[in-house]
Amino acid sequence: MKTYSLLLLAALASTGSAYGAAFTAGNLVVERVGNGSATLTSAATPVSVIEYTSSGSSIQTLNLPTSDSTQVTDSGSATSNGYLNFYNGYLGISGYNTASGTSSVAALNTKVGTIYGSDGNLASRTAFPTGGPSGTPPSPFSGNNFRSVIPTGTSTFYATGASSGAPNTGGAWYYDGAAFTQVSSTVTGQPTNFRNVEIYGGQLFATSGATTGYGIFSIGSGLPTASAQTSSLTINMGSGASPYGFVMFDTNADTTLDTAFIADDRTAAGGGLNKYTFNGSTWTNSYSLLVSSTGNALTPTAATGNQGIRGLAGSYDPVTGFTLYATTTETNNNQLIKIIDSGTSTPTSWTQLATAGTNNAFRGVDIITTAVPEPSTYAAILGGVALLGVAARRRRSV
Repeated sequence: MKTYSLLLLAALASTGSAYGAAFTAGNLVVERVGNGSATLTSAATPVSVIEYTSSGSSIQTLNLPTSDSTQVTDSGSATSNGYLNFYNGYLGISGYNTASGTSSVAALNTKVGTIYGSDGNLASRTAFPTGGPSGTPPSPFSGNNFRSVIPTGTSTFYATGASSGAPNTGGAWYYDGAAFTQVSSTVTGQPTNFRNVEIYGGQLFATSGATTGYGIFSIGSGLPTASAQTSSLTINMGSGASPYGFVMFDTNADTTLDTAFIADDRTAAGGGLNKYTFNGSTWTNSYSLLVSSTGNALTPTAATGNQGIRGLAGSYDPVTGFTLYATTTETNNNQLIKIIDSGTSTPTSWTQLATAGTNNAFRGVDIITTAVPEPSTYAAILGGVALLGVAARRRRSV
């Protein structure tokens, strides 16, 4: 898939619009869909980003416009949409350049990627091509869901989703500020239906729950910008898994990612919070824990009322272990919760931090970070192995 000129794209950068105050490093950002009054459906609905402290206190709410030249809405019922990322000092939000109330919005070719700076101001707004899968240029995720975005700069980002029609425009795309490139391969057997996109240890990853592989894929080598990169199944969760958000850590600062947590939205056994560890050659599942409706417990056992999770963020401390933040799978008024994994024992409980409210739903969650050099930059400047490990872990504000 070739790249295309900015002259052919409806890319709009509207800088300096102060939608909120500066974000505070270490706090959380959570995407919420809904207007609080209308039932959530497949129609376009308002998108808000709420900043919370790590203990659940609300700091500010950014209500994205729903009917003007900077509008960003999303489907109220497409639970695979709405997975924001805070990376390199920027907040990226996926959505649609469509007025609130428009029916079946997830299938429209009106995708838009929005980036905010850490100061709370709008940094850029990029409308995707709208010509369909065989248009010139083609539409990324044509006729299907735009699910997740991670910014790498003021107007550059990776995006993931699915596609309907031929040629296939699903998978992972890169926008360099002037042109889109479909970086993931679409040859037979390669995944073209990605959910959440992330960067850990300088490598691009995404989750998939399609028959081409269930788990976390690495896409190309490092941060690819060329087309048709091979996607490799790094963590195989097995057939039937339904992975969404994920976090990965290098806990011993040896530059190798060795611990991963994956959100699975199944309410059956195997769903919920999944932990994997790497022994140098194999990733092995340590546990799968559902969010129990009884006594704030975590349990591997399916039962009426138990929930899986979709959004996931986290941090690691060598003394206290892992602190994880997740959004649960209720279709309405779901929860933002916190889970502590000491690193030495399986967690048994969760803490509620916030609820989305009636006729609203939380989707993605992330930890606010400041811009830091990627691990390769650390190496070039300092040559420090310890700092390389810190950078790999820091992807979720470690």
